[in-house]
Amino acid sequence: MTNLVSENIPGYQLLDSGFGKKLEIIAGVTVERPSPQAIWAPKLNEQEWKKATSVCIRKSDGGGTWKHRGDKEPKDLMIEWEELKFKLKFTSFGHCGVFFEQQAVWNTLLNETRALEKELGRPIKFLNLFGYTGCASLAVLKTGAEVFHVDSSKGVLTWGKENAEASKLDTKKIKFIQEDVKNFVKHSLRKGFKYDAILADPPSWGHGANKEVWEFDQMIHELITDCYNILTREKSFFFLSSHTHGVQSEALRNIMNDHKSKKDVVVGELGVRHSNDSRILPAGIYSLAKNIV
Repeated sequence: MTNLVSENIPGYQLLDSGFGKKLEIIAGVTVERPSPQAIWAPKLNEQEWKKATSVCIRKSDGGGTWKHRGDKEPKDLMIEWEELKFKLKFTSFGHCGVFFEQQAVWNTLLNETRALEKELGRPIKFLNLFGYTGCASLAVLKTGAEVFHVDSSKGVLTWGKENAEASKLDTKKIKFIQEDVKNFVKHSLRKGFKYDAILADPPSWGHGANKEVWEFDQMIHELITDCYNILTREKSFFFLSSHTHGVQSEALRNIMNDHKSKKDVVVGELGVRHSNDSRILPAGIYSLAKNIV
């Protein structure tokens, strides 16, 4: 098992966590957000937690309500990573447009993409499913790869385009596609489209562009099978992550090994390290299949 632990990056710090919440600095704003996996006690005192000027309060339906000090919502926030620029804004689900625990994933994708392009002697075709605001897509785009970024939400696709433009990347090499992920993969399968690498970061549940229902435990096996069938057999890799309660990393290993191609599979946990101590806040699990032939 190889864990991927994200370190704090310029503009972001995980200050503390505990009792179901986390305290962060995001682009200069001190933020308190829900974090159900933080079942331990916070290390910082109450006065430090009261420094949060933006607090997200979780609703029973899974959404959230933000309370900003002075009723002034922070505007025009941005964070940089490896010369990429990501616009930030606080959404009703307690998100801000960047999942900071993914920084280690971006590094992994960069390294795997560069290694595969060197081996193949050409830019790769990279497919990002459930792509959100495009952080991982832009990391891969830096290598010169051709990127297909798929998400059912028009809003986050627009957000991703804004990130690409702010980062001054070649937007001709990335396609932002509003489509249900299952339908897009089925379409690629029917048309015989092939990709050299796939990233899939599916939610536990959700809806597609036309209200298609997504349920992780019911639909993930079929999706993974279809994804393997649209990967090239010259050489390829496939990165799958999960944040679904109850699903463990060995379950991802098993599902990645169901498809009987030759491959190397590694699994592990995702997490982000606190800025002032060695604690790691868990953030999901992943599996990477590589050398697929």
